[in-house]
Amino acid sequence: MVFPAGRLGSAGATKEAAVRVLAIDIGGTGSRASLTGEDQVTGPGVSVGPAGIRVAPLLDDLLAGLPAEGVARAETVSVGMSGLLGLTPPDTVLAELRRRWPHARILLASDAVTAAAAALGLDGGAVLAVGTGVVGLATDFHDVWRRADGWGHLLGDEGGGAWIGLAGLRAAVREHDGRPGGSPVLLDAATRALGPVGGFPARLYTRDDRAGVLASFAPAVADAARDGDPIALAIWREAAEALAATAEALLAAPVRRRLAVIGGVTGVGALLLDPLRERLESRVPDVELVTPAVRPLDGALLLAGAGELPSGGHPPYLTIVPADPPTGGRAADTSTPPAPTTPADPAGA
Repeated sequence: MVFPAGRLGSAGATKEAAVRVLAIDIGGTGSRASLTGEDQVTGPGVSVGPAGIRVAPLLDDLLAGLPAEGVARAETVSVGMSGLLGLTPPDTVLAELRRRWPHARILLASDAVTAAAAALGLDGGAVLAVGTGVVGLATDFHDVWRRADGWGHLLGDEGGGAWIGLAGLRAAVREHDGRPGGSPVLLDAATRALGPVGGFPARLYTRDDRAGVLASFAPAVADAARDGDPIALAIWREAAEALAATAEALLAAPVRRRLAVIGGVTGVGALLLDPLRERLESRVPDVELVTPAVRPLDGALLLAGAGELPSGGHPPYLTIVPADPPTGGRAADTSTPPAPTTPADPAGA
């Protein structure tokens, strides 16, 4: 997440639903974990290697801040993860989770699913999660699972933090070169953040956390826009247009006509939300727009306590593996969980 955002504690993550639950949210810029809905820690965001997201070291770093005994005794582990719809095979992540918690009930979801649960509850609708990246999901949590964007910062994530930061840096280098469309304000901000312009390629192209680095420049684009820089203002208007187009695609699905827009980038407020409302009125005039201050971590907690989800979930969006009690405990569920499905596309939702 790029910008500070509020929290809606009533999003469904109650203490009753979170008893003995370890909830984890793995995001592009940072990760969060909560044990029984009370203890909470933050950790690093995703780091991508040749085999996909490096899950094991990320979990090691993140969970080191929680009581080890409580983590080990978790009865349900509920994980929402960026990059699950193509960047990292779900079965690889599930194997790592089962290795750490061999007897727990496990829920593994795309962060789009946990975002939808946090923002809409389990009644469904459409959600746009706008953080480092952008992923949209229209769902009723049973039969309808329609996703839009979530393609990662090279192919999509249009209107998200990395997209905005990249647009600002492009305006900076245009100004440096003397090409049209440059911004001296953004050039000054970029050199303060990254050093001399000539070093930008080495600072960006070699990073395996490039999306997060790009997103870290988005607040500077917001500051420039608030100060009246026309190039920065245009970037935010283009972000709103891109998000409205994604919302229109989502709302072609047969779900409730409501759209939740959440995520750290919404913390800029009117700079993004005012032009977004204008564009939604022309594209999908009958939709109810809500901007609840919730976190995907709240959605992971809600899903952990929900009893009305489809058996086995709906891979790869949501996979539910039943508990496997140790020998000598109560009888294990011997049913075979559905095999996790790796999607054919390389999307990074």
